[in-house]
Amino acid sequence: MSKSALLSGASVAMIALGAAPALAQDGDGEAASATSDYVIVTGSRIKRTGFDSPIPATVMSGDLIEDLGQINAAETLKLIPQNSSFQSDSTAGITAGANVGASFANLRGLNPYNGTRTLTLVNTRRFVPSSDGGAVDLNMIPSSMIQRVETVTGGASAAYGSDAVAGVVNILLDTNFEGIRGQVDYGQTSRGDGETYHASLTMGTGFAGGRGHVVVGGEFQDQKGIGDCADVRLWCEESWDRFTNASNVLDNGMLSGYDIPGSPGYGLPNFIIGPNSKQAFNDPHGVVRNRDPADPAARNKRFNDDGTGILDFDTGNYVSTSTFGPRQGGDGASTYADSDIQTPIERYVGYLYSEYELADNLNVIGEFTYANRKATNSGVTAGPRSTFFVKPTNPYLPAELVSLLNGTSFSLGKDIDAQVPAYNEAKSEVFRGLVGVNGSFGDSWTWDVYYQYGRNDRHQDRENSRVNTPFVYALDAVVDPMTNEIVCAELLEPDPDPVAQGCVPLNLFGLDNLDPAAIAYAYRPVVEDFEYTQHVIAGSIQGEIYEGWGAGPIGVAAGGEYRDEGGDVTHGDIPNYNDYAFTFGLDFAGDISVMEGFFELNVPLLRDAAIADYLEINGAVRQTRNHAKDRLTSEEKTSNATSWKVSTIYDIADGLRFRGSRSRDIRAAGFRELYLKNVPTEEGSSQGIVDNPAIPGSPGGGGDDPTPILSGGAFSLTPEKADTTTLGLVVSPGFAPGLTFSADWYQIKIKDVVTTLTGQGIVNFCDEYDLFCDRITYANPMDITFVDARQVNLGQLTVRGFDFEVAYDLPLDNLHSGLAGDLNLRLLANHQYDFVVTPDPTVDPIDYAGQSGPVRDGGDFNPAPNWIWNGFVSYDYGGFNSTLTVRRVGSGIYGVEYTGPEDPGYDPMMANSISTNRVDAATYVDLAVSYGFGVGSSEENFEVFAAVNNLFDKKPPVAPGGGGLGGSNYPTNPVYFDTFGMRFRTGVRVRF
Repeated sequence: MSKSALLSGASVAMIALGAAPALAQDGDGEAASATSDYVIVTGSRIKRTGFDSPIPATVMSGDLIEDLGQINAAETLKLIPQNSSFQSDSTAGITAGANVGASFANLRGLNPYNGTRTLTLVNTRRFVPSSDGGAVDLNMIPSSMIQRVETVTGGASAAYGSDAVAGVVNILLDTNFEGIRGQVDYGQTSRGDGETYHASLTMGTGFAGGRGHVVVGGEFQDQKGIGDCADVRLWCEESWDRFTNASNVLDNGMLSGYDIPGSPGYGLPNFIIGPNSKQAFNDPHGVVRNRDPADPAARNKRFNDDGTGILDFDTGNYVSTSTFGPRQGGDGASTYADSDIQTPIERYVGYLYSEYELADNLNVIGEFTYANRKATNSGVTAGPRSTFFVKPTNPYLPAELVSLLNGTSFSLGKDIDAQVPAYNEAKSEVFRGLVGVNGSFGDSWTWDVYYQYGRNDRHQDRENSRVNTPFVYALDAVVDPMTNEIVCAELLEPDPDPVAQGCVPLNLFGLDNLDPAAIAYAYRPVVEDFEYTQHVIAGSIQGEIYEGWGAGPIGVAAGGEYRDEGGDVTHGDIPNYNDYAFTFGLDFAGDISVMEGFFELNVPLLRDAAIADYLEINGAVRQTRNHAKDRLTSEEKTSNATSWKVSTIYDIADGLRFRGSRSRDIRAAGFRELYLKNVPTEEGSSQGIVDNPAIPGSPGGGGDDPTPILSGGAFSLTPEKADTTTLGLVVSPGFAPGLTFSADWYQIKIKDVVTTLTGQGIVNFCDEYDLFCDRITYANPMDITFVDARQVNLGQLTVRGFDFEVAYDLPLDNLHSGLAGDLNLRLLANHQYDFVVTPDPTVDPIDYAGQSGPVRDGGDFNPAPNWIWNGFVSYDYGGFNSTLTVRRVGSGIYGVEYTGPEDPGYDPMMANSISTNRVDAATYVDLAVSYGFGVGSSEENFEVFAAVNNLFDKKPPVAPGGGGLGGSNYPTNPVYFDTFGMRFRTGVRVRF
């Protein structure tokens, strides 16, 4: 069979016959017959031929992965339009997260930031989570051994349980492989960065006279990454961002904004999309912020290189009164000077599979996986908070500035990344072992039982994290009257704080004036360790209970599963851990045990009848008991839930099939959502301030009420419930053999959505809708003293759209006898027209469909452009293959909460007005070629290949993620748009 046929065979089986492609393939990749070779189809537990599934699915075959030169399962998921790569190696930016470099499946963009609604399976079984949010890092899967990747979107809880609300990604490995297969390859971008070294080796053989089989494989990848965005890409150097034109302070202290007549910002919209983004009062030299208590004469002054004098500081435009967030132009470095484009990753993966026939119809199997991943990124080092004030008596200050201060203290803005770099490293190690027994009896019955153990150990190091109390002590420098040396003022107190022991003063004025000893005192490393274990005992039985009424046998499947999971997050033996900036939260720990039982029934009703060629109904039900216990507080709770599914296929005539399904799906809150504990933010800091609507003139540009805000998980969360509906048709016209088309409409309604609200979001909901008011503490109406912004169950989220797939497999000699080779065309498309969030029945719903600008609510969901499609054109002749891929990301809305000139009712005097509310489309073209040739007696045991991605070096459209706290990560949306630029990979494969 040609490679192009294999490439399209998945589509043809799925679309023409309503089945997941290539599901009915044996170990050699040949299509199974319609009457034998029964398999488990993703989304069902009943064995059947792959031709008879009612569930729409997308499948990528291992041959396509090879043809495209891909070396990581995450690359394959990016080909599926329904998947949103919110967490990947291209989205780290300045974030010092423990999941840096990880790649998670995220179907429909529905994953919450602290959890997952996409279930990732390996060989149709759960894999131990790689993150404390429950997601599986695709880096931990041996991509060189992938036989195919099956994706079912929505409606899979009855088959697999919790986490399958958005759907299932099932990665099937080639456990039947025989022989030796190896690969070595190298890749980089056209600019010479992003180097990647990769090698893999797989071996498989039978033993004991054919009664046993073993497959072992290993893989190594060293990805060097791509550096700071503004330094390595011209489109990023332009530094486009979103600026706020409200409550902006001018150099003279006057205010400017869209709503302030006579000011420079008046007449312009409230939000401006523009280039040249800098961070407010952020400069390597150090700058006096334009805020109290500094004397106005001293404000907007920066230090010279050696810190002995001052110069005027150009603040640019749109500087908020809060003195943080993005500004346009002026002095200082680009907002994107610290955003890595691609995360450096090093990974090792080993896999072993073995099976042995103990007796007729009785087999034992074993699986073992070991994976190790290390990823790093650099970010922003925390300089002085806006609430850390420098006293006018500081001996490092130039006399000129001391005179201007006139006895007042000041807030210092300082970019210290060059002298105190912030490196973040996360290592993850996964062990997974499985032993099982399976067999068969009677004419159709099969059974299996297995035990699985998994463990994930993740360790995170972050260098140079600011320790707040020592930093404040080191900032307060004075001259010791006894020694005439500059020392920390706290050390001169009669009873100094023990924390001040070893204090060395910080000279933050000018460039490179920091004493290494002062850095070592005020900045310390922080760590986080995450250990998680998983035990699974499961069993199932499938077979036929009745021959039926002539339409086909009635099949059933039933089984049960017990899953015990638990973990803890610790932060080493660090004293005063809560005193660190950018910490990862407090220690937390908990256990989750799940007991489930399921039953599935498949009933063929008609075959070769007057009104139908074939009609079938399938139903499944699963009962789930979920028990959670917080190890630290000893709180316990139990929830029970029922999920179910009903589906049908209706072949009305040859080449025309209708299919549909309706399901109730459930998702219980996961480990991080339940147990995460944080410290309240410092009031008055950039994280600890809200707009209080009771204060006259609120809302402002950056908050008017200093308020501690508590975020984190909530043990009181209840399970989510989702209702999923799909309706589709499949056309395979007889007049065009090899041509198939499918269209499926989907609707997913999730109720009691687990989500994260900001402190400001809590305040807004209380003010506008009288919701969550019990989470706010007041000293009086004009003074909010505390906001509880831990996770909540919130209203409903509804997504609707269409999935399309077209495939055409054409042997060219069908057109003309003189033509040779096979041509295959395949198109995958998703049109999402609704992404509706309804926080409460009393609140107006918001439809985020079509938005391709910044993520929403901290990443708790990720809407997409209305249209995304991938097209493949492949040509095969002999050992030669060429595959052209075209990926189209349609134009989108920047933000649905804004109103731009393109929108009806636009008025620059509106609070939600923006200079443009559109994001351009982007089209990316990839080209891959390979040639197999024989050495010795073999026909094609060697193959050379090369692939070029983003062939025309298309730069990403402007779609900044918004400003604030550290600035935007990128001036575009790397979830959908390519930020690497043109890149190539080339290598060689051997097979014996």
